[in-house]
Formats: sequence, structure tokens, C-alpha cells
Amino acid sequence: SGSPSYVGKRVTFTATVVSVYGTIPDGEPVTFYDGSTMLGAAALSGGKAAYTTSSLAAKTHSIMATYAGDATFQPSSGRVTQVVNKYSTTTALSSDLNPSQHGQAVTFTAHVTSTGPNKPGGKVWFKDGTKGIGTARLSGGVATLTWAWLAVGTHPMTAQYLGDAASAQSTSSVLNQVVQ
Repeated sequence: SGSPSYVGKRVTFTATVVSVYGTIPDGEPVTFYDGSTMLGAAALSGGKAAYTTSSLAAKTHSIMATYAGDATFQPSSGRVTQVVNKYSTTTALSSDLNPSQHGQAVTFTAHVTSTGPNKPGGKVWFKDGTKGIGTARLSGGVATLTWAWLAVGTHPMTAQYLGDAASAQSTSSVLNQVVQ
């Protein structure tokens, strides 16, 4: 019913089974697979069988529908590629003291928002330039890290959200933290 789709959203796969030798009887099963994993089965009605799921993980799936055949009709199968994406996120970084004094504890706060229906979970990696200074777990879309070991100067701080099963990674803009 559409590719790409997003994690947790319903996707319906419809198989149409036809034969030049006649109409396939209603009620015959069509089995749906994600790779080699069986997803479920549905009965044919008017030559069509549909299977709906909202449990596909974020990745590219090879979905196959298989009609096993019967005494009159040969088996057949068909494939479709279903791309399932994570929801995009935005990360914003702030600090409670800017400028700060050498040796003074500064609390950095990352706010992560998602285009999806749920608040993002997981961790945020706080960085001073390319050097990581620590990670913190998100709670309600917010993660904080307090750090008192910044040298005198300007520090290009960023917060990198590491993503979760439904939310994509994102990195904040640079926050220039001035330490005097």
C-alpha cells in the first residue's frame, strides 16, 4: 500500500492470483513472507488476498506472496520491495552558562524532537569538537550532561542523538561554549 513507509505504520500487501485456465476458487490460501520469515496468510477472495502489518522494522524488506496451488492450478509467487524508514529527528543543544568560568560546571541540554508519533528514546552523545565528553539517556525527549573540565577558550559543542528503533540519528548545530 506504499513504499516507503514508516516504523509502526500499517502496510497492506495485496496478492492477485490469476490463471488463463479459469478462476482461482475463493478461500484458497496465500502466504506472505518477509525474506524467509512467514508473516501470515490470507484467503483468496475474487482472486485477491491481502495481509496487513505494522510490525516491520526500519530497513528494506523483500516481501513475497506465495500461492501453493491446488489440484487444478499451479503454484505461483510474487515479490515486492518494501522500504521502512525511521522518523526524522531534530536535535537542539543549549548550555546553562555561556560564557562560563574555568572550572565551573556547565550543564548542556539536548532537546530531541521527532516527526513520528512517539518521543525519541535512547542516548545522546555530547561532543567538544570531535572529542566525546559523555553520553546521557533521553527522558521525555531531553538529555543533560554536566561538565566542569573545559579549558579556557571557545569550544564547538554538539549533541549527537544516536537514534532508536523508530527514530533516526541527528546532530545539533554547533554551540560555541566560551570558557574564561
